[in-house]
Amino acid sequence: MGRTVTKSIAIIGEGETEWFYFDSLRVACRYPFKVAPDFPQHSDINHILKLVKSYLNKQYDYIVCLFDMDRLYQYPSEMQLYQRSKKEYNKKKYAGKVMFIETNPCTEFWFLLHFLSNVVCRRYESYDQLLPELQKYMPGYEKTKRYFIRTNLYKYLTENGDLERAMSNSEKLCQLCKESPEDLKAYSEIHKVIRLLSNLDVP
Repeated sequence: MGRTVTKSIAIIGEGETEWFYFDSLRVACRYPFKVAPDFPQHSDINHILKLVKSYLNKQYDYIVCLFDMDRLYQYPSEMQLYQRSKKEYNKKKYAGKVMFIETNPCTEFWFLLHFLSNVVCRRYESYDQLLPELQKYMPGYEKTKRYFIRTNLYKYLTENGDLERAMSNSEKLCQLCKESPEDLKAYSEIHKVIRLLSNLDVP
């Protein structure tokens, strides 16, 4: 009975940043998960929800959806759909199968958490506000396919930054957000995905 059972995981990102980051993580750690869509592109919430249904039909064990909150705050109708869907997938019948993972304002904040020695409550309204701070640690960073193809994101962040530090910072910030939800702070829940992957038995 000692054989490892491989769990099927789909990680669905809204844009190219998430696709390239998780694809580089998958290759570096030899994790057997699927990054969706099949190639990097921008997906709106309707497209993401279609993919969720499709992977549920394919009997995937875990479906992880990554959301940049700055976009949702800009589009109230998308935010309403997001909140309704999140509530729906939190129901018992899905039993933790579908995870909605938020980062405010965007995935780049998770990158920044690899470099910050202590967690500070910050507020970034947008990617443009956060970018100068991130470029102190990732010179030349830009949200372009050209940059992502040239730079192995996971490798760069783990070699120049510290994944454990990012996890710890991320967990602390999520706790602070729970304690005072009225303060719109920058936060990321990506640590939950890393934790999920590392807890699964990989053959």
